[in-house]
Amino acid sequence: MSTSPREPDDLPPLVAFASRHSAVIFFVLMLAVASFEGVALFAAKRRDARSAATAPVQAADVVYRNARVWTGDTAQPAAEALVVRDGRLLFVGSSDSAARYVGPNTMVLDLDGRRVVPGFIDAHWHLSTTSSADLNGAGSVTEIASRLAVWADGRSRDAWIVGRGWTATDFPDRQPHRRHLDAIYADRPVLLTDRDGHQVVVNSAALRAANITRATPDPDGGRIVRDADGSPTGVLQESAASLVRRLVPPPTRADVARRIDALSRDAAALGITMVQEMSGRVPRGDVFDALREAAAADTLRLRWYVSVPFNPEVADSVLRQYVSLTDSLRGPWLRFWVAKGMLDGTVDARTAAMLSPYAGTTDQGLPFMTDAALRRGVQRYDSAGLQVALHAIGDRAIRQALDAFEAARRTNGVRDTRHRIEHVEVPDPRDVPRFRTLGVVASTQALFATPDVTTLQNYAPLLGPERAARSNHFKQFDDAGVVQAFGSDHPVFPMHVMRGIHVAVNRTTVEGTPRGGWYPEGRIALDAALHHFTRDAAYAAFLDGQVGILRTGMLADFVVLDRDPFAMPTDSLFTVQVERTVVGGRTSYLRGATVGASPAGRPTRPR
Repeated sequence: MSTSPREPDDLPPLVAFASRHSAVIFFVLMLAVASFEGVALFAAKRRDARSAATAPVQAADVVYRNARVWTGDTAQPAAEALVVRDGRLLFVGSSDSAARYVGPNTMVLDLDGRRVVPGFIDAHWHLSTTSSADLNGAGSVTEIASRLAVWADGRSRDAWIVGRGWTATDFPDRQPHRRHLDAIYADRPVLLTDRDGHQVVVNSAALRAANITRATPDPDGGRIVRDADGSPTGVLQESAASLVRRLVPPPTRADVARRIDALSRDAAALGITMVQEMSGRVPRGDVFDALREAAAADTLRLRWYVSVPFNPEVADSVLRQYVSLTDSLRGPWLRFWVAKGMLDGTVDARTAAMLSPYAGTTDQGLPFMTDAALRRGVQRYDSAGLQVALHAIGDRAIRQALDAFEAARRTNGVRDTRHRIEHVEVPDPRDVPRFRTLGVVASTQALFATPDVTTLQNYAPLLGPERAARSNHFKQFDDAGVVQAFGSDHPVFPMHVMRGIHVAVNRTTVEGTPRGGWYPEGRIALDAALHHFTRDAAYAAFLDGQVGILRTGMLADFVVLDRDPFAMPTDSLFTVQVERTVVGGRTSYLRGATVGASPAGRPTRPR
């Protein structure tokens, strides 16, 4: 298959029909949605009426009424009102029945028919603790230079220049090199991380500071890219990047705390009520202390599910510490339960481990672990009761992860482990059914299917047409009955949930290209995309009994949208914005208003 846009006559029959008759299909779908919601609401009202006469009621803290609630709950798909008390949903149903929960101190908010959905959960997210120049979408070395100059303005003249977000297509011939940065900063060290975070390009000053020469060997799990004469090009892949990264001064404790709060505010503005932090940091130091102190002070704006490192050779004493940590920090706002490991790199860096070479090369990527070491490590963590999440992008790494999980099952027995494979971009089709068989969660990223210039000009050509056609193909997991949790991989991609949903549903850019979608066979329905960002992401963190759907008794995490995504053309989904975000009954974001903290230090109550 070609990666270029296809004309309607070249599309499969069903896709071509949809392209020609999209307006009719949209009208029919809207009628179906309205009819379904009407039936669901009628059933809910009958249920409410039967229980109203006998059930004693408690006065609510807040009643949200006159809404169009998509609950995500198959037992009660639609509702008009949410009743909140002590951070939980006291009632989900009709506006009329919700009125009986109104007491003298109850706040009643009329949502004027707004669409309400469960709080969004980002199932793969990273806390970036350092400030850097934003290079996303730069497009050229000239633009990179301009953005670096703006970022460096006002900083110390001897400070490192750092940035993040470049892709190969930003450089001539898709070949980043130290000479491009030397022309901008000859004597000041520069370190620029690529969009995926798996390689950096540095200038000569940074190479000198790290004492990297042609004689420097490649570190384990890393690669120093070299010119024909063996001289470093300035591109350092995977673990080799740490040779220079460790020289960049770390942020202060206060910087980390401010960064956590700032990113939490950004997330809340996008409707995110929980992040699953997948950096695999050792649980000590500034990040750990800042999160733990904020949780103790009850000032976190989001729920945090935080990973510890996965290391096959971890000492037994350290593994026991991780288990103890999961037992002691299992509250509603901060939890540790998952161990994050890395099996390969990325396609764009040609470090994702593949079963066959990248197109036009003999390179099959860079595996990070042997099969024996991985199986031994998974068996140990699994036996200790810890969830294991393995970064695996290439089909070889994905199979390696599945084999390790299968081996642990044989050794330790079948339990509800919910092990995960992160990214799982290019699975071999034969391995997809194994996810369901083994109870493994496919932790995917909706925005990874964005058909931007990097995808079309670097990613897809490296894979070749056959593998590109099945890359980031979310429908294949849905069709196989696999639990699929959506995330963003922030800061690799923006944590913009509605843009992610737009891409998953359309497989186009927000500009609508390519027409008909990039490999449109991978598109999924809107309700499926919402489930992956809510119910399924909650399941991936063992929180499916607490969040992810809107049901009486569950935590009051939900989002009010400015428009109804079910009542608009799918090519406009990215335009939907968040009006209000509520976490545990507290408003963490309100559009057009500043949500600060209450006198007790907590995010303010709804207004």
